[in-house]
Amino acid sequence: MNQIDFKRLFSRIPILEKQSPDDFSISQLPGYTNRNYRLVNRSSDWVLRVPRSATNRYIDRAAEAANQDCASDLDLAPRPLWREDSGLTLTQTLSASRSLMPADLTGSSALQRIVTPLSILHRSGQRFRGRVDLGRLLTRYYSLLSLRLQEKYRPRLQAARYLIPQLHDRDSDYVASHNDLVLQNLLLQRDRLWLIDWEFSAMASPYWDLATICNAADFDDRQSGQLLDAYCAGGESMEESLLFDYRNLLQLLSECWMAALVNRR
Repeated sequence: MNQIDFKRLFSRIPILEKQSPDDFSISQLPGYTNRNYRLVNRSSDWVLRVPRSATNRYIDRAAEAANQDCASDLDLAPRPLWREDSGLTLTQTLSASRSLMPADLTGSSALQRIVTPLSILHRSGQRFRGRVDLGRLLTRYYSLLSLRLQEKYRPRLQAARYLIPQLHDRDSDYVASHNDLVLQNLLLQRDRLWLIDWEFSAMASPYWDLATICNAADFDDRQSGQLLDAYCAGGESMEESLLFDYRNLLQLLSECWMAALVNRR
C-alpha cells in the first residue's frame, strides 16, 4: 500500500507498538499533503496520518499542533490520541461521519450548520500561531512551479500583487482561521460538523475561510451572498466585493499550490 512500512510506523507509536499491522483492516483515505489510513479491528477504529516528505518544507507542524489543540478546546476538531513533531498522528475515527458534498450546502439550515463552527472559531478570541501573508504565499508557490507554468500564471500573479495591498487597506481584521476548508476537511457526523486537518491554520481574514468554502462548493454569486448573510446575522455586515476578491485570489493560490505539490513529489 504505497510502500508504507506499517510495522516500522507502529513501532514509533506507543499505542500501537505492541500490535501488528496484521491485527487491523487497513484502508487508505483521501489526502493531498498526507497519506491517511483507517485502522480497524474489533476494539479500535483509528486514523493514521503519515505526512508526505515534501509537505514539511512549508508546513509548521508545531503551529498546527498548537492551533488544533485550541480548536479541540472549542469542540470544533477531534484531538489526536498521539502525535509526533514530524506530523505523524493517530486520531480516533469520527464514527458515522462523511465529508460534505455540494448538495449539503443548499438551504438556510445547511448554511447555518456551516457558519456556526466558523463563527465560534472566528469570534473565539483565540490567538493562533502564525499569520498568513497571501502575497508571500503566492510568491513562494509560484517559485516552485516549472518555467512553463510560471509563464502560464504570470499575468494572474501580477494582477494579484496589485490587488492584495488594496485588500489589506479594506480588511485589517485577522482572526483564528482554519484556512483550508475544502469539503474534504468538513466532516458531517449526523447534524454535527467537525473541522479537520489544521495544517494551514493561522491568524487570517475571516473572508479566507468563507471564500474557501465558496470555491470548494462552486457557489455562484447568489449563494456566496447567502453564506455571507448567514455568517453576519446578528453582527457586523461584510462586503460581498471583498469575498469575491478573496475567492479569485485563493483560487489562484490553490492552483499554484497543487501544481507545486505535484512538482515536488
